[in-house]
Amino acid sequence: MRTFPITTFDHHWFLIVNGWTAISPVLNDVAIVLAKYAPELWAVIFLLLWFWPPLRQNNSRRAVVYATVAGILALAINVALSHLLPYRPRPFVVEPHLVHQLISHKADTSFPSDHAAGSFAFAVGLFYARFRDGWWGLLFAAAISVARVFVGVHWPTDVIAGALIGVIAGLIVLALKDGLEWLVRWLFALFRFRPERWYWARR
Repeated sequence: MRTFPITTFDHHWFLIVNGWTAISPVLNDVAIVLAKYAPELWAVIFLLLWFWPPLRQNNSRRAVVYATVAGILALAINVALSHLLPYRPRPFVVEPHLVHQLISHKADTSFPSDHAAGSFAFAVGLFYARFRDGWWGLLFAAAISVARVFVGVHWPTDVIAGALIGVIAGLIVLALKDGLEWLVRWLFALFRFRPERWYWARR
């Protein structure tokens, strides 16, 4: 079976980042949470942006819609690539006695990283809310990506490729956001979010 190559760059930086497991048990716990529960953490963020503000239409809620669609697009691209590209063994498969593996994972192909792709797509979508939200999202996505290497389930280029896919997916969705207006309006109607002008007229 053909396999996707593991580069010298991957070996070098994987050993450095995975070696951080010796620094502190607290750091390990943080990395485990980020690497294992990233989808749930993003879900909490999106739910807060969706339900926390007053019940009116705003950019934060639109950003949640765009970010979610971008994440779905990024994961669809990843699925296609994982079927088109050769199998790439995960670090714990290649070097089982050398890798500090902090979470369990299937020995499926590691390239590209779904967590990195989805996280960076989400982050780019959040730029529609506020520039600051987008940058915080990118930092969170980067932390998740590093954590996936830290816990021993991805090579560095897995998450780099995933990040690029996520950014591209996010930019595509933002560029074509007018085509999602029907979805935004349907969701606003479903949750009975009032237009901005209606909200402020009632104040």
